[in-house]
Amino acid sequence: MRLAIPVAVGLAALAGCGTSAPQPPPPVCPTALLLQGAERTASYSPGAERRPAALHHLAVMTNLASGCRFVEAGVDLDLAFDLIAERGPAFPGGAVDLSYFVATIGPERQILSKQVFSSEIPFAGNEDLAGVSEQLTLRLPAVTPEQGQAYAVYLGFQLDEAELEERLQPLLR
Repeated sequence: MRLAIPVAVGLAALAGCGTSAPQPPPPVCPTALLLQGAERTASYSPGAERRPAALHHLAVMTNLASGCRFVEAGVDLDLAFDLIAERGPAFPGGAVDLSYFVATIGPERQILSKQVFSSEIPFAGNEDLAGVSEQLTLRLPAVTPEQGQAYAVYLGFQLDEAELEERLQPLLR
């Protein structure tokens, strides 16, 4: 019987330690994604047929990371990603200018906003590959912590008409 008293006292002491309520999970941030197919782009010499010898550069958007902070006015979404370019045989030298978009998608899958940004990737000397890291903060107004998971942000290269047309063509011609 002597053993039961210390065990009972120990259990009572442990029970008193866990009186705080469990913490609610943190709010879910809007999803940030690279738009499939728009995370890469290619540029050819103006007026040239789209052949390897006329390739100016290839570029990819990669390593997307995101985080958010809910504020009184909505949610601030922090985005970080890399833009990497490889020069082709027709690269004239200097730098590659890239245009990319960030589109916000609402709960009903509608496009709420689209912003276009530009970035320059300089090539030094005989570099075949170069890149830059981009960081953006977007404010999605009036989005509450309960609504965050219903929103998404897509990133991709702003494609020109020729590239859009080519991507719509079947692979086998």
